[in-house]
Amino acid sequence: MVDLIIDILLWTWKFTKEAAPWLLLGLLFAGLLKAFVPSEIVLRYLGKGNLRSILMATLVGIPLPLCSCGVIPTGLGLYKSGASKASTLAFFIATPATTITTILIAVGMLGWKFALAEVLTCFGVAIATGLLAWILLKESETAKPTGGKHNANTLTKKLRLGEGIKAMLHYGFVDMVDDIGLYVLIGLLGAGIIAALAPPDLIQQYLGRGLLPLVIMVLIGAPMYICSTGSVPFVAALIEKGMNPSAGLVFLIVGPATNLSTILVIAKSMGRETAALYVSSMIVFSILIAYSFGLGGWL
Repeated sequence: MVDLIIDILLWTWKFTKEAAPWLLLGLLFAGLLKAFVPSEIVLRYLGKGNLRSILMATLVGIPLPLCSCGVIPTGLGLYKSGASKASTLAFFIATPATTITTILIAVGMLGWKFALAEVLTCFGVAIATGLLAWILLKESETAKPTGGKHNANTLTKKLRLGEGIKAMLHYGFVDMVDDIGLYVLIGLLGAGIIAALAPPDLIQQYLGRGLLPLVIMVLIGAPMYICSTGSVPFVAALIEKGMNPSAGLVFLIVGPATNLSTILVIAKSMGRETAALYVSSMIVFSILIAYSFGLGGWL
């Protein structure tokens, strides 16, 4: 028993050493985005229901440091400020699935090719879902942005450099750590437990090859609340034990972007039809794109 605990701790320490530099860099970038990129600019350029707004929502969402639950009030704020269902759904997918911290820790633990595949898969799923929503869903009247002068004054208000740096460090290393720190620790410990206990033969048998591992990981990840950054060590441990990397990729996209809370909120605010399209599109397109990366030999 003691030997097992030591083995788990050694694996956990190994994963922690791999993840730590990239996580710290990601936290710094998260604070930088929060302190020096006004949220009103994000709201202004998402626009209405068209391809440009979907593309903008996806590009804006990918680096934003928001977790699975943090994206809910932000996404609803966008919708109530006049963003379309299409751009809002694209934002709901892109934002929690690939934060700047997730991308950097994936580079450190899984390599730049996997990290790039993760970003491209997230981009593809968000765009495809947004386009489907644009074509299939009817738009309802949402709240219009109010107070033009007030918004203009907010946009022109700038933090002094010293205040900005203080806000950057506080958000990156206090607020973000409060938000995701526990999940990262759980992810690292879980990775250590998997590496120490999981039989490689069993993982290779059920999660090793083909399309089935992707379906299994989607079904596991879709209803759960999963922190994207904290999930990277978990996926890295499974891949090291023999899991199909495409299955890990699907899990990292679907897990953070779909959970019961997000699905229920979308159903209540935008309708059940919108929620159904959101979930089904996420599952189908994430599997197709991730499986294509495997077939093409990228992963």
